[in-house]
Amino acid sequence: MKLLLIAVVISIHTSGFLTTAEVRCEPLYNGGYGGAGGANVQQKWSFNPRSNHCEPVMVRSCCRGSDNCFSTKGDCEYYCDPEVQMLKKILEG
Repeated sequence: MKLLLIAVVISIHTSGFLTTAEVRCEPLYNGGYGGAGGANVQQKWSFNPRSNHCEPVMVRSCCRGSDNCFSTKGDCEYYCDPEVQMLKKILEG
């Protein structure tokens, strides 16, 4: 039983499930194309540093902000869009 608990803790730690990784806004996320015929593919959002805008990307599974991949366009803009970042600084200061 103790070995099982240790294995679970190690698995959670190495997967980064409980970490608070910093959001990265580059490079543009490339999640791949999924299974045969594009199966198991979901639309997510990634910040494109060349255009300075969030763009839709296709991913095979879940993605994290630490990989410049967000579930919603709003999340992507909140963390990465330069205009939103400027507004956040104005509101904070």
